[in-house]
Amino acid sequence: MNTEFEARIPARGSHGPDRWEATRDAAVIYGIVAVALVVVVAASRAWLSRWSGYPVPPLDFPGSWFLEGWVRYDGGWYRDIVAHGYSYAVPGSQGNVAFFPGYPMVVWVAAQVIRSGTLAGIVVTFLAGLLAAILFHRWAHDRVDPKTARLAVIALLLYPYAWYLCGAVYADALFLACAVGAFLLVEADHPILAGIVGAMATATRPVGIALVVGLVVLTIERRGGFRRLRALRPADFGVVLSAAGLVSWSVYQWRRWGDPWLFVNIEGAPGWDQPAGARTWFKITFLQRLHHLVGWMNGAMNGTTVNGTRPGAEAAYTFSIVLQALCVVAAIGLAWVVWRRFGYGYGTYVVVVITIATIGTKDFLGTGRYLLAAFPLFVALAVVLIDRRAVRIVTLGISAVLLIVLTSAYSRGYYVA
Repeated sequence: MNTEFEARIPARGSHGPDRWEATRDAAVIYGIVAVALVVVVAASRAWLSRWSGYPVPPLDFPGSWFLEGWVRYDGGWYRDIVAHGYSYAVPGSQGNVAFFPGYPMVVWVAAQVIRSGTLAGIVVTFLAGLLAAILFHRWAHDRVDPKTARLAVIALLLYPYAWYLCGAVYADALFLACAVGAFLLVEADHPILAGIVGAMATATRPVGIALVVGLVVLTIERRGGFRRLRALRPADFGVVLSAAGLVSWSVYQWRRWGDPWLFVNIEGAPGWDQPAGARTWFKITFLQRLHHLVGWMNGAMNGTTVNGTRPGAEAAYTFSIVLQALCVVAAIGLAWVVWRRFGYGYGTYVVVVITIATIGTKDFLGTGRYLLAAFPLFVALAVVLIDRRAVRIVTLGISAVLLIVLTSAYSRGYYVA
């Protein structure tokens, strides 16, 4: 192990400040960021609505005057699932069966109390994001010193796509909370409970496949590695229960529509256009966009159209996917730090998350959001930045500005992740 990093690993069982203090710090950091983004969303809808992307009809629910900007794109699909359940009437077309049931189930339960499915979705995301931040801080707190752990929480919540943890009606916050919780339970030697919590995660996002792999490999690692598989106890196999969410969803789709992988196959529907295959895997669409970028930029400056397109919008979209591609590159670099610092259990989990995030998109759109699941990367980033003050300030400053800009754009209907 690199001696530069060894000093940052507290002895097992030595956690520095009281756990309550760590929980409080995470909650305060999350609260500050969440309140700031609520202000950004409300202000953007009030004063910047003339610069809007895809037209979004006004929504009517309690608090919609300042919260309405949190419900965009996939949020509409989740609202439909909560209100009407799953349906798939036209084979080959888009449908809400592409979205896993864990998040809408929780939102439906919350809606029975709140009496608004839309508001319930926002509240569930806020609460799940808060829980994710607290559990993430605890996970980091057990592996690095308190200062680095706090920096990791800040890095996570200032990540340019962290608005998905702060109110957006998407499933990412709930998945992250369940994923971190499952890993913590394995570390606390509760593999069966870890499997149950992990099952909720795999019922929430397709990236849950990475969680199943990560939990299994971490359990083996904790028992001495692959050369000592006989050291595994019967209870350790409880982590395999984490696959139950994904398996149940596949069985449901097979029984109802005859296709256990419908949630994958539907990605190729017109409008989504991301079927599994070489064109998606090798990012042909992304490369074509890079080829046209200069022309779109010139068209935007000259006020002309290019092949019937809006060059300004096309250039902005291309810049957004380039940013997400850069996030993938950074994640690959940090994955090596995770592997060395936290072991091959977490290293495997991170690598599988990055792989799923990358191969499932034709142009890197969505990878920025998917990488939120790879939470050890943010502790690795904190370790890299903690002793580099100037680099830390610049990195977090740029990230915070991008977070504000992208949150504002998302609230106004731009498709940025």
